[in-house]
Amino acid sequence: MFDKEAKLQALAELIEGKVIDDTDRVEACIKGTVIGFPATIEALRVGFPFGCSFFLETDVLKENKQQKSKGEFTLTINHRLVTGFWAKFSRILLVDHTDRPLGMKRFDTEYIAQTNDDEQALRFVQYPSMIDKLLLLSQYTNFTELHVRSGFGVVLVQPTSIEKLEIDTARETFRVFGEIAQVVFEAF
Repeated sequence: MFDKEAKLQALAELIEGKVIDDTDRVEACIKGTVIGFPATIEALRVGFPFGCSFFLETDVLKENKQQKSKGEFTLTINHRLVTGFWAKFSRILLVDHTDRPLGMKRFDTEYIAQTNDDEQALRFVQYPSMIDKLLLLSQYTNFTELHVRSGFGVVLVQPTSIEKLEIDTARETFRVFGEIAQVVFEAF
């Protein structure tokens, strides 16, 4: 039997936070911090088929929300649906129709990137050990989307429901995710 309150409390302790009652919007909302960044775990519903999202805000001083409305770097990373020989045909069939390689083979074979600044996106994925961090996040969460927005933060959307989410997996996800947020905070 799934104990929703116990699971939410365990996740709250993981990010040194608390469960927030926001039932008008989502069934589960947990706020806390990860390596000094405000962190949130949210899910529309805690059970299947709803996944959950992890948020880390890098604008800890709240200075970018007033200053940057245009010109910030954004990047969305999705898994490539078709790889190998069939990848070229998938573009024709519109399976991976947004395919625009960044120029880093190891990244381009696994992921599709959508960005407003190709140069910054390539710099991001070429950042030391960034590709390893992305591959680790893929291994832990099989994420469907990873959003990066300079000056604001990072968001990871993954298909595992809170009901099925393992605490150790969430811990490791936030460890790696926090390292990515640190890079965004310092270098972007």
